[in-house]
Amino acid sequence: MSVGSAALVREFDAVFDAVGQEAVARERERRLPHAEVEALRDAGFTRVTLPVALGGRGAGPSQLFELLAELARRDPNLAQLLRSHFAFVDRTLLSPPGARRDRLLARVAAGAIHGNATFERGPASVGHVATAVTRDARGLRLDGRKFYSTGTLFADTVGVLAEYEGEQVSVMLDTTASGVERVDDWRGFGQRLTGSGTTIFRDVRIEEDDIIAREQGRVSHAGAFVQLVLLAAAAGIGRAVLDDASTYVRTRTRGFSHGVARRAQDDPLVQEVVGDIAASSFAADAALAAASAALDASTAAVLSGDDERARPAVAAADRAVTAAQLVILPAVLEAANRLFEVGGASALEADRALDRHWRNARTLASHNPLRFKARALGEHELTGTPLASWWTVGET
Repeated sequence: MSVGSAALVREFDAVFDAVGQEAVARERERRLPHAEVEALRDAGFTRVTLPVALGGRGAGPSQLFELLAELARRDPNLAQLLRSHFAFVDRTLLSPPGARRDRLLARVAAGAIHGNATFERGPASVGHVATAVTRDARGLRLDGRKFYSTGTLFADTVGVLAEYEGEQVSVMLDTTASGVERVDDWRGFGQRLTGSGTTIFRDVRIEEDDIIAREQGRVSHAGAFVQLVLLAAAAGIGRAVLDDASTYVRTRTRGFSHGVARRAQDDPLVQEVVGDIAASSFAADAALAAASAALDASTAAVLSGDDERARPAVAAADRAVTAAQLVILPAVLEAANRLFEVGGASALEADRALDRHWRNARTLASHNPLRFKARALGEHELTGTPLASWWTVGET
């Protein structure tokens, strides 16, 4: 962790602790973290990557992803639900100067949180969406239904992927606009409170200026960025597993008749398990740091305005994040599983909710499945085939 990252972590430690206090109870009661998101907003966390001149802290990728890992250590739902927000800020900061860019950044500076409405369940084929902008007698309208709308329940604005005149565009909307309905219907067994459910758009009236064309040829590390948010959340889970394993063992007063020490913390087999968990967390942290540094470099390259410099830097970031995914997720999943080897049946008590670590990590790991990424990385190493910078799904 760099000095700058360490200082920012200290700055936000208190609010991270506060929003994490009731994480287990929130999940048990399915209580959406609206108050906790407001606390993060009030503390300036949602503005942390904005320049100081706009009221932010000027945090770069390495600093942001370390902060997200520490937030996820307390509650990974909070880290993931801000994924689209920080990705939006990053894309906007790296976009060409202009009035639209200034306007979008000003809204974030004023406290706005940005959400996501990209993916769908339905008949659309890979590379297409059913959500569309059409024109009627009253002007332009947006209609469609999105799922996996992570963070949008807590957001003020949302970018909606839609088709318009044969092209894919992003439509910028206020989440309170007439015709927008947000539904809390995400029922995954992990990351239950990320608001990753349905968003419906029924005859939502829009203006031409709300439509942002997708710049297909633009050099961008956007795909690597959004994946690394998930990996930072997973690394935070790895830290929490180590925290809980250590606390559980230190406070355990019961021992096994066949154990070799009176106290669990003195049992070499228990020590070995905790050591393995610590090493897994270390591996996850090291991979996160390496991938974050690659995004620091790609950020500087893109900002230089020199595409010849930016392309290899973005390609290196894609490779680093792909490799990090193949290190972090297996390491954290294994640590979350091994956690139960430090104790007996009491580790299974529902009030401890130690199973949440595996459930949450498994849910994060289901984004862009590992086997596909391993194959793509192997092909890249063997043949030089460029790694895909963006992944999507649809009917085949």
